[in-house]
Amino acid sequence: MTTRASGIVIAQTAVEIGGDMATSYLPVGYSGRCAIVADSDSKVIAVLSSGIEAFRVAAYAITPDGGYGSVNIQPTELGETHESLLDWIEVGPKIRCAVED
Repeated sequence: MTTRASGIVIAQTAVEIGGDMATSYLPVGYSGRCAIVADSDSKVIAVLSSGIEAFRVAAYAITPDGGYGSVNIQPTELGETHESLLDWIEVGPKIRCAVED
């Protein structure tokens, strides 16, 4: 893992497919809800109660199948939108519309 302006890069795609990064800005020991935010437009793409699941969603979101480019993980007070990566993949489009409205 590398540090990126006070964040820690938790995943990165190959340069050949964009070199997108998932960066965590969670404080050490944080155990609250986590927002995954697209770097391109600062929109929240998911809120999870588990940091581990947030890392999984972020790592998938930066892949070509995930389709978001670089993302970051931040502490949030927003309500949970997903329970897990599998939940996000399954119901992501429905929740994304609700979060964006």
